[in-house]
Amino acid sequence: MLAVVAGVLAAMCLGGGVVGYLVYDRVTTPDRSTPDVVVVAYLQATLISPDPNRAALYTCGSSLSAVEAFRQQIEEREQDLEVKFSINLEHVIVSQTSPDDAIVTLNIRRSAYIDGVPQSLTDSWRFQVVNRHDWRVCGGEPVI
Repeated sequence: MLAVVAGVLAAMCLGGGVVGYLVYDRVTTPDRSTPDVVVVAYLQATLISPDPNRAALYTCGSSLSAVEAFRQQIEEREQDLEVKFSINLEHVIVSQTSPDDAIVTLNIRRSAYIDGVPQSLTDSWRFQVVNRHDWRVCGGEPVI
């Protein structure tokens, strides 16, 4: 009888551990399910709440130097004007060129109150996204 109870308890603990691991994995794995989700998450981790380690989770390892230069430009402008920009991502459009390649275009709006007057700038951007088991941002450039 004691062996049966011990066996049931061991099975419950093992099952609970497996369920716990699966829940933990699902909660901590970044969402890279669609091209637009990946681009928005990458930009949030790069421009809105800068975290280079988090941003790297959404790239295919290639340098996104144009986006980094844009981020530095924003930071310099904030220091010059002594303001903090509010960044909004607007009009996200996905153009899937193949099952594993897509182009995501969007507008990045920077807004702030400067000398008490609300002002904003909008920049259009285009991102190349590829699907290699999940979607990743591989390139980005401003649309001129």
